Amino acid sequence: MGEIYDSNKRVLPDRLPWMMKQIWSDILFLHYPVKKEKIEILLPPKIQLDTYEGQAWITIVPYVIKSIGVRGLPFIPLGRGIPGINVRTYVKMGEKPGIYFLKLALPQKLTAMMAKYLFHLPYISMDLSFEKTEKMIQFESKTTPLPFTCQYRVLPASSPIKKETLEEWLLERYCFYTTNTKGKVIRCDIIHEPWFIHKVELVGIENGILSTFHIQSESTHPLIQYSKDANVRLWPIVTAK
Repeated sequence: MGEIYDSNKRVLPDRLPWMMKQIWSDILFLHYPVKKEKIEILLPPKIQLDTYEGQAWITIVPYVIKSIGVRGLPFIPLGRGIPGINVRTYVKMGEKPGIYFLKLALPQKLTAMMAKYLFHLPYISMDLSFEKTEKMIQFESKTTPLPFTCQYRVLPASSPIKKETLEEWLLERYCFYTTNTKGKVIRCDIIHEPWFIHKVELVGIENGILSTFHIQSESTHPLIQYSKDANVRLWPIVTAK
C-alpha cells in the first residue's frame, strides 16, 4: 500500500483508481456539540463514534455541486449547480477516522435515488434553494424532514486549517462509512486538497434539523466554517475492516 494523501494520518489506499470526480462550491459547515449517547444509538453496531476530547459532534453542510464526472471523461457542468445538504457525524473503524451520514438531500428525485443506489447512503429528495449575490448567500430547505434556512456573508480573508486543532479534526477526513443492503459496513475513500477556510458573518438561521433526530446542541451557537470550493475524487466502495 502506498500513500496518496496524508493529513494527520488520514491515509488513502492506492490499490484502486478513483472512479468519480465532483466540484463543490460554497460549502458551509455548521458544527454542533451534542451528547454522545444521542449519536451512538443512531450508528450501526460495528461503527464506533469518534469524539474530540470526549465531545461528540454533528455537522450540517449545505453546499452546491457545480460539476460531476467519471474517470476518463471530462466534467459535466451543471449550470448554476445543484444545491445539496447533508447531516453528518464523526466515526472510526479501527484507527481510521471518517464520516457517517445521518441524512443527505438533493432537489431532484432521480438524482437522489441514483446517489442512494451508488453509495448506499440515506439520500432523500427535497425542495432546496440556493441564492448568491455579492453581499449575501442564502440556502433554504423548504420542506421536512430537514427544515433549514440560513443567510450569511463570507468574509474575505482565508487560511489553511491549523494542525492538531478541533477544526482539523472535524474537516480533514477522507472517507465515509455506511452499510449495504446486507448490513455489512462499507467504506468510500475520497481525496481533495486541504481545506482553506473563510470566516463568515451569520445573518440569520432557522435550524430544525437536529430536532428531527431528537438531538439538542450543547451550545447556543455553532462553530462555523466556509470553503469556497473543493475538487473531490471518490474511490470505489470497499468492505470496511
